[in-house]
Order: sequence, then C-alpha cells, then structure tokens
Amino acid sequence: MTNIEQAIMDCYKKVLEESGLNIEPSMDVTIGRDSGLDSLGLVNLMIEIEEMFDITLASVLVEIRQSHKLSELVPLIERAIKVCKP
Repeated sequence: MTNIEQAIMDCYKKVLEESGLNIEPSMDVTIGRDSGLDSLGLVNLMIEIEEMFDITLASVLVEIRQSHKLSELVPLIERAIKVCKP
C-alpha cells in the first residue's frame, strides 16, 4: 500500500467512525451508501484528504464525483498534489 493509499484509508476510517458506521474499510469498496460514502460522506472524505495533504481537490473534483471505488481516487489525489505542490 502506498502512502497515498494509506492516507485515503486513514481518512476513510475517520469518516466511518465519525458517522458511527461499522464497515470494514477497503480500497476496493464501491463509493455509495453501502460504503458509508453517500454524498455527505464523500464530501467529508474529501475535506479530510485536503486537510491531511494541505491541498485543494478542486482541479480533480469532477473526476472524483465520477469515481466508483476508493482506489480510483489515488491517481486523482496524486495529480492534485502535483498541482498544489509542484
């Protein structure tokens, strides 16, 4: 697991805990209500990721909304990091 994958997992776990959900975290989880990531959960996850990396995800937001799995966020976050911290 890469550092970015681990960071996403850490953020995802935090969002799940704050939501009171008892779901086994996985990078292969499908984003949606069953994963605890409805639209509000996804927003909370993005906020956590932005704060963790001190970045903004505005440049990849459309693609994030089109993502189906947590693992699909990795290259998007990598790209956002390059944009924010060249």
